[in-house]
Amino acid sequence: MKTTIAGLLAALFLAAATGCEKTTVQGPAGKKLTIVKPADQSLKRGEINEVLVMISRENFGGEVEISFENLPKGVHVADIRPIPSDKSRGTYTLHADPEAGLVENHQVLVTASGPDGMRATEMFGISVREKEKTPETTPTAPDNP
Repeated sequence: MKTTIAGLLAALFLAAATGCEKTTVQGPAGKKLTIVKPADQSLKRGEINEVLVMISRENFGGEVEISFENLPKGVHVADIRPIPSDKSRGTYTLHADPEAGLVENHQVLVTASGPDGMRATEMFGISVREKEKTPETTPTAPDNP
């Protein structure tokens, strides 16, 4: 009973936190893989940001591979790794190069891949903005007595 209640609470948390935008795919023997739409991201040129990817598995274990497609020009994921079998989420670091393309709500695909060819995909937006320039200071001459 504890496992069922804990699972239900986790599912409710996922639904409340994300507004229920998710994709579920089915495989053989009742296997299901779900990916939840990540939050839209905004970063400035030359900076990093973290994106949280949440998944759920049903009737299977093991790692779930994560991939990103259609990233804006000059934006990459620093460390793509699978979500381990004992986890339902992974945090991935987005990096915008100093010359990354300036975009607004560019749609990126994130895919979770499980056994038996199961692949669930969601889209989220990435905006890249210009980094604010710091005001330059004018050197002052020392006071001469």
